[in-house]
Amino acid sequence: MTGLEKIVAQIKLDADNSVESIKAKSNAQCEKLLAEAQAEADTVNKNGEIKAQQKYDDIIARANSAAELEERKILLFARQGVISDMVSKALDGIVNLPQDKYFELIYKMISRYSENADGVISLSLCDLNRLPDDFESKANSAAKGRLELSESPATIDGGFILTYGSVDVNCSFSALFSDNSERISDAVAKLLFA
Repeated sequence: MTGLEKIVAQIKLDADNSVESIKAKSNAQCEKLLAEAQAEADTVNKNGEIKAQQKYDDIIARANSAAELEERKILLFARQGVISDMVSKALDGIVNLPQDKYFELIYKMISRYSENADGVISLSLCDLNRLPDDFESKANSAAKGRLELSESPATIDGGFILTYGSVDVNCSFSALFSDNSERISDAVAKLLFA
């Protein structure tokens, strides 16, 4: 081998070594960049999974909350229906009491709601048709003032209307139930759902 060939061989060897060194550095940098990129991708992926899980949890929590609210609404509506039905049945039960018990209740109500004045008592057509013979005397015994029985029927379901001059005191059962609906509903709810 000649001197020139040795120099060219040395240059080629140095170049090959340099290329290998550059390749090794390049591969190391690529591996480092790939590792960093993979770590960053793993972090992004993990953060994405965490955010997705949080979003999923939030959606499930909102859905559960909405379902619980809807369940409470349905339950409340059902309870109100049951209470309303029971109150309606109670009203029907009072209106359809046997004659003696019904008018005993009427006399008690006259005692409670009458005023210390002369007035007129109006009953429903049904009550006028089943009126006991001694109604006026018992009604006046129960009243605080003197009551005259109106021959014209009142358009009520049961109970009576007291009239004192231009003032009417509506003691129909439906009016009394309506005036006391909250208290009655609370009492029925305690009986049914306690």
